[in-house]
Amino acid sequence: MSVMMQFVSGLKSRHEDVRSKTARDLYHYVTTELREVAVEDLTSFMDEFNHHIFEMVSSSDANERKGGIMAIVSLVGVDVGNTSTRISRFANYLRNLLPSTDTTVMELAAKAVGRVALASGTYTSEYVEFEVKRAFEWLVGDRNETRRHAAVLVLRELALSTPTFFFQQVQQFFDSVFNAIRDPKAVIRESAVAALQAALVVTAQRETKEEIGRAHV
Repeated sequence: MSVMMQFVSGLKSRHEDVRSKTARDLYHYVTTELREVAVEDLTSFMDEFNHHIFEMVSSSDANERKGGIMAIVSLVGVDVGNTSTRISRFANYLRNLLPSTDTTVMELAAKAVGRVALASGTYTSEYVEFEVKRAFEWLVGDRNETRRHAAVLVLRELALSTPTFFFQQVQQFFDSVFNAIRDPKAVIRESAVAALQAALVVTAQRETKEEIGRAHV
């Protein structure tokens, strides 16, 4: 079995510990051994592996979807190959995973959205704005459990990962989040409260910075 297929097989495992170890091994391989090969071979590996990630996140098997998300998290911040193209692909893969009927898949995918936002560089603002506005649409539209849950999971992760960009949308967040906080389903209410807590931290930190700034004027 080739090195690539060993990674793919491990990421598709039914066992979470195997998937986690494989994701760590993948990161190590790409950031060490793969740096030593010719550029064409590196590009070929990354392109082929992207196809495997796409197949995993598109699978009907939840474990394979989780493995695909873990591979995205491992590779999104790696400075090898065409990073902007890879980040753009990963962003699209994650959009297709949300919402999901599998809560664990949604939680993992939301965390990965936060990681993509951190790795997006000059596109972070644009990426965060798109994801936040999509989440708001899901919150204020007709009640759909999976959409509403996905929305608050993503909003929490973006508040944690990119507070400066999240703050630009914070008023609309406060206008929208109470639909989920009042949701009949406990798991959605709990996730909404977690998102609210993250947003309040962002707001408090921002106000503290502004007060410090005024004190120095």
